[in-house]
Amino acid sequence: MGNLNYMQNEKEKNDKTITVNVNNNPVAFTEHKVAGLQIKEAAINQGVAIQLDFNLFEVKGGKLDPVPDDKIVSLHKGQEFRAVTPDDNS
Repeated sequence: MGNLNYMQNEKEKNDKTITVNVNNNPVAFTEHKVAGLQIKEAAINQGVAIQLDFNLFEVKGGKLDPVPDDKIVSLHKGQEFRAVTPDDNS
C-alpha cells in the first residue's frame, strides 16, 4: 500500500493540471494552450451543462471577451469563462 501512496504523491507533484471555471464549474486541463472549442468540449465532458454551439466568453474584469472556437487561449489557474446559448445576449 505504501508504494501506491508514493505513486500518487509523485503523480501530484508532476501533475500540471490547470483548473479554470466555465459557468462557475471547475474544468481541468493538462494543456496550457487550448482553442475555444476545446474549452467547451472539456467542459461538456466534465459535466458542465452547455453545448458545442454555445458562444464562449472569457470574463475579464467584469467584461465578456469573446473566445471563438478557433482562438487559442493560454490558460491560467482560476480563469473564468462563460458559455451562453447563441440567442442569449446577456
